Amino acid sequence: MGITAAEQHDRTVVDDLDPSGVLARVSEAETAERRAGLAKLELALQWCVLHPASPDTGTAVWGDAGLPGLDGSDEHLGGEGCPQVAAFAPEPFAAALGVSTFTGMQTLADALDLTHRLPNTWAKVRNLTVAPWKARRLAQATHHLSQQAATYVDEQLADRIDTCGSALIDRIVTQAAARFDPDPVELDEQEAKLSWNVHLTHRADGSFAGTSHLEATGDTLAFTKLYDLVCDHAHHLAELGDLDPLGARKAKALGVIADAQSQLDLFGQAPGESPPVRRPSLSRTRLYLHLTPSDLIDPMVPIGVGEVEKLGPATSRRIKEWLGSSRATVVPVLNLDRAYSVDEHDPPEWMRETVILRDRHCVFPWCRVDARGCDLDHITPYVPIDDGGPPGQTAATKLAPRCRRHHNAKTTGRWQYQRHPDGTYTWQGPHRACYLVTPLGSQALPGRADTSALSGPG
Repeated sequence: MGITAAEQHDRTVVDDLDPSGVLARVSEAETAERRAGLAKLELALQWCVLHPASPDTGTAVWGDAGLPGLDGSDEHLGGEGCPQVAAFAPEPFAAALGVSTFTGMQTLADALDLTHRLPNTWAKVRNLTVAPWKARRLAQATHHLSQQAATYVDEQLADRIDTCGSALIDRIVTQAAARFDPDPVELDEQEAKLSWNVHLTHRADGSFAGTSHLEATGDTLAFTKLYDLVCDHAHHLAELGDLDPLGARKAKALGVIADAQSQLDLFGQAPGESPPVRRPSLSRTRLYLHLTPSDLIDPMVPIGVGEVEKLGPATSRRIKEWLGSSRATVVPVLNLDRAYSVDEHDPPEWMRETVILRDRHCVFPWCRVDARGCDLDHITPYVPIDDGGPPGQTAATKLAPRCRRHHNAKTTGRWQYQRHPDGTYTWQGPHRACYLVTPLGSQALPGRADTSALSGPG
């Protein structure tokens, strides 16, 4: 996209500004940004007004499926007291914004919460005295509260939300929850226990460099004891000559604790005992590694680089280390261009793997749900052979990975799509808005495309 003459003029004007002029223009830019943020929220609210929930449309929920009746515990977009929005209304709104469905849903939810639960703050946003992003942060912080508690927070913070920090917001929200939802301490602890979890995160931008992030939430005493044990192991590693920084030694200590055999090797054995035998770890962790055999076995090959599926490149040296302490299953390389079809509805395992490796993620516009967690969808609805369906309906070229939510969006007839020979996809949503999905990302298509070749519900 080129620079217009007006934009070039603005650029020239900025270059000529003195300090006073810069400050004046910054203030103007802030006002313009607030107007734009307000306009987006108002448009989101209007979209909700145009798409009310009804028995015929169902209700948009935060759950992955998004269809009424599949999970009665799924909450609606807005908090308590907000009107409900029709199922699948968020998809075209998010696509028009060029964001994921979840991000679009969050914008709709914030607009609903501000209008119906935080009216004082919303009034401040509309007269441009509160930045929309700060108001949205408050809407998200109070989303789980009862309407009465949200009203209390609104009254406490509306006049100072533009200047207060997140710590004050969190404190007022906590006070409101305790004041209007006075559960016993034991009940609070039981509810907090539901959030206990251990979550392992790998960088998804291809530069993870063999390093991942482990986040844990749990019992205070148990974690304190674990932390003391980690620190003790880190100290012992230093005594054994480990020169890495303390933080790195703490991370190593977790691996030592996790591997009982490593602990035996680290702390030695009693006099007279035979040296402990190293055994591969029987960890249940699964990584999909892609590299050539020569990278592993040919000593003349310098350090090569393979790929860890969903993470990015890893050196062959690091992969060797992982394989040396884990069980590995070697599978043949798949030809992603293999042309083969079957008559059955469910694809064979090799075909499923081919589609997963080819597309990597859900092929709905801007969706990044990993393909291994997706349904494999027949782009043209499958017709059983016994019902007159043609042979060879199941083939890699006729399948695409779609997450459950977007699978249902297509099945209900709201979206149609087509796969092209070059591996790209064309989608058309409600109101004939069209999008192109490529391996490099998604983009809106100008105008209204011909829909004759697009697949329908199924």
